[in-house]
Amino acid sequence: MSMEARITVVLSKLVSLLILKEVVCEWSPEAMDLPHSHLTRFLNTLTDEAQKCRNSNSCIYKNVLDTGLCWGYETNCPQHLGYSNANCPGDHKGWVSSKHQQLQTFFNQADFGFVKQQILSKTTMCEPKADGESLLECSSYLQFCRGKNLYLDFRDLPARKESFRYKMDVLKKGQIGGKCKLDKFRLQSEATHQSPLQSWAPEIQHFEELSDMVNEESQICDVFIDKPTFIMKIDATVNMYHHFCDFFNLYTSLHVNGTHSKMFSRDINILIWETYTYHSNFGITWSAFTQNPLMNLRTFQGKRVCFREVVFPLLPRMIFGLYYNTPIVWGCKESGLFHAFSKFILHRLKIPNRTAIDQVAKPKIKILLLSRNTQYRRILNEQALLDALRLSPRQYSVKRVEFTHETDFRHQLRVIQDTDIFIGMHGAGLTHLLFLPDWAAVFELYNCEDEHCYADLARLRGIHYQTWTNPVKLKPQDEGHHPSDGGPHAKFTNYSFDTEEFLRIVELAANHVANHPAYRHMLSHIRESATGSQHLRSDEL
Repeated sequence: MSMEARITVVLSKLVSLLILKEVVCEWSPEAMDLPHSHLTRFLNTLTDEAQKCRNSNSCIYKNVLDTGLCWGYETNCPQHLGYSNANCPGDHKGWVSSKHQQLQTFFNQADFGFVKQQILSKTTMCEPKADGESLLECSSYLQFCRGKNLYLDFRDLPARKESFRYKMDVLKKGQIGGKCKLDKFRLQSEATHQSPLQSWAPEIQHFEELSDMVNEESQICDVFIDKPTFIMKIDATVNMYHHFCDFFNLYTSLHVNGTHSKMFSRDINILIWETYTYHSNFGITWSAFTQNPLMNLRTFQGKRVCFREVVFPLLPRMIFGLYYNTPIVWGCKESGLFHAFSKFILHRLKIPNRTAIDQVAKPKIKILLLSRNTQYRRILNEQALLDALRLSPRQYSVKRVEFTHETDFRHQLRVIQDTDIFIGMHGAGLTHLLFLPDWAAVFELYNCEDEHCYADLARLRGIHYQTWTNPVKLKPQDEGHHPSDGGPHAKFTNYSFDTEEFLRIVELAANHVANHPAYRHMLSHIRESATGSQHLRSDEL
């Protein structure tokens, strides 16, 4: 081949590579796999990603670039541009001295302000002195920690023959560390919340300085994990309420970990801090966070493991944490953080939005009654209540469902997304309210004298809440008998309910749904296709 021909071939290949590069660099929202409300914030907080959108012919988000839309925890995020729509229509009952203080307290306790406080409280526990050295930083009380080039020693685990969880002695002194300057006083002063699911103090308190570098070539590393790894201490996996404490705090930790182009990447490891093999009907939810198989401590038993990047996320039972048993200022609702979590999970699990209604002249409000096939808290006159709903002049669309541990969880979420009024007795199944449409109402048929649990969860999510208020119009089967001491207890019996009072409360919930702006918007735009629009509507931001 002549020199001219060779040059022509080389130039042709270069041109092809440049064209290919241009195609590959075309910005695609599918690659992010995020709901619209996340992408608008993602692009406004990451200039490099925004530039890719600007340079792309197919990016439909150009109209939101430079609008300043933000999450709410950034230092330069004005309140009106943040994600949250939190409001405080009710009385604060003496918590604070003004409406402004009431809203700010709620934002800090239960919204993206909680993320901001975690970020602001982060301090360096072990500081690198040169490139490639280790780093450890944690928030207050070691509730959240992250590190680079860290060493963990699991050589003791094979000697522990029985499987375990909730153990605080997995690591001993020197079995976690890195090459960096450790602030021992600061570490010990923060390690005061000594409980399995309250903080990482039981583990991080044993951190020590190492003389060796922690990297791929280190002799102290039997295994080097290059992929970012989130280590999880998880709550009860059989109970939706408790297990979703784990998922919610993991989502929150994605924000605490920092705003960067990979903050929502699914190419991460999740290492569960126990030796039991993970089983849960809700396990598909992990796929919202990772595309990789789950690991546990058995994965690395007998080995010294080094991590390039490791995150110790927020835990499900932190003191003054968020979600579980959290004291929240009275009178406020609609946490943006809970709303964002709900939309994130639904999007990542490919649950279709409620965008259609029955094709009839007068659309029916859809009611779902969650039935319990359990020993306690059953509705004794359930069929009579269902019949009354179906005979109501309001002409509801009524469905009864049982969700068991065999029911596909994605199916459960699809059913919940197609619901306007969700009715159920006090119990973990009411946690589904997190994934109702924004306009929906939840009717906790009877709270069994645990009045705050699901009422608080509903107001955090921003879902209208009703419950039974007239004790004269319900009949317990007996006084209830607690399984531990045999004493009377409202949760350990079954109930029948007055039909007229039941219909009255459902009517209140139905009025809320019918008058909700989002529901009315759906009715008026039933045939509109959001995917066909080149401009995002304001309600999608």
